[in-house]
Amino acid sequence: MLETIIDQAQNDFSQHLELLQRYIRQPSVSSTRLGIDEMVAMLSADLTGLGGITRVVTSDEFPIVYSRFDEGAERTVLIHSMYDTVEADESKWVAPPFSATRMNYLDAGDCIIGRGAEDTKGPTTSILNMIAAHRAANIRLPVNLILVFEASELGSGGLPEFVEGHQDELRQADVAYWPWCSQRANGNTVAWLGSKGLMTFKLRMTGGDWGGPHSNDLHSSNASWIGSPGYKLVQALASMRTLDDLDVAIDGFYDGRKEPSKDDLRLIAELAKRFDAKAFLRQMGASRFKQEAIADALKASIFTSAFNLSGLKVGNVIEGGHNTVIPCTAVASMDLRLLEGMSIENVVNSMRRHLDSHGFQDVALEITNAYLGGKTPPESWAAKELVGAYRDMGFDPEVWPVAPVAIASSLFTGLGMPWVATCPGQASGKHSANEYIRVEGYKSSIEFIIRLMWRFSSATRASTSR
Repeated sequence: MLETIIDQAQNDFSQHLELLQRYIRQPSVSSTRLGIDEMVAMLSADLTGLGGITRVVTSDEFPIVYSRFDEGAERTVLIHSMYDTVEADESKWVAPPFSATRMNYLDAGDCIIGRGAEDTKGPTTSILNMIAAHRAANIRLPVNLILVFEASELGSGGLPEFVEGHQDELRQADVAYWPWCSQRANGNTVAWLGSKGLMTFKLRMTGGDWGGPHSNDLHSSNASWIGSPGYKLVQALASMRTLDDLDVAIDGFYDGRKEPSKDDLRLIAELAKRFDAKAFLRQMGASRFKQEAIADALKASIFTSAFNLSGLKVGNVIEGGHNTVIPCTAVASMDLRLLEGMSIENVVNSMRRHLDSHGFQDVALEITNAYLGGKTPPESWAAKELVGAYRDMGFDPEVWPVAPVAIASSLFTGLGMPWVATCPGQASGKHSANEYIRVEGYKSSIEFIIRLMWRFSSATRASTSR
């Protein structure tokens, strides 16, 4: 039956590709709410049309599309994905970002160009097409499905409340799966067994009793005797990183962090032997890592926090001109990655203590969102089935104990189930111009997810050990 379904997916691939293009053509930009309601309606209707019992659940942030497929199967798989994207206002798109144009793109070949192609309308529609292939072949899904689609680009703010309110239903799942096209440009595939958590926050400095203009910008001739909120904020930012920019320089920040296990270190050693650093850097558009040794770079990527400055606003930069002012306000937009064992409360408290003890009591710390990641040990039955599905297709995947990305996986591991992620398919350019997915890679992602569902259905430990 498995091969029949795979053949069906191959035969129907033109329809599956049209679904991906239709989803890309429907904007769903969370930062502006452009097309969110229309995307939710489209996704809900398609899931219902495939036989899912589907509801749209409101939350404090964005709606969650929740669908269940009860096939009378012994195993149940929870699939978590998202339907929103970031904005697409970059200037260097080779095709309109919501046109889903099919074209030969650089060295990637036959591709679909468009916002969401990688992140995550490619993986989301692969799930729908996996279901559609079973329906077209008139073969029942081998597992029951619980599908949770959220809008996560602003931080998954509505997901914790949803999981809390539906935990009795969600606990029926044997495993949680996050689809993500992670194949590298050189053909290597990647499997994730965990993810980091995320905290987004702002540091804000305004003029006040400490000094600096507190009502309006001042002429810069006063900079010799009036303080600058911009300089003060830059100093605060610099104090929070080590001088070599290799790690966080905040006492107590990592309290509770779990040390890498022997299995983690083994996986890192294996990754270091096969990781194609030159190809990875070329794909990322970077020249080098911060670290000299590949093993050190991998270990840092997995087991340190990406404490990142994503935006800094202080006054205006006028190309070809200049504005001579002391801005009265400076704001930094920040994000960091939370590791296994770390707590949100401790991280917030450690940052506040650091600012206060280093003379930055007047820098406001504003937390906008936070959630924890989760991790599945490599000996888990779910991890073995994930790797097995790759090998069924002739791949030997890189196995990452923790992905550098942030996903709210702890919400599901906290319910007692393993969490695993990724599928084949080369896609790139998320959050930048010319986001794309290779057409052949998209086809392989659908086949992989079909195979993975059948592997999950027969996993010997699924019913007794999570």
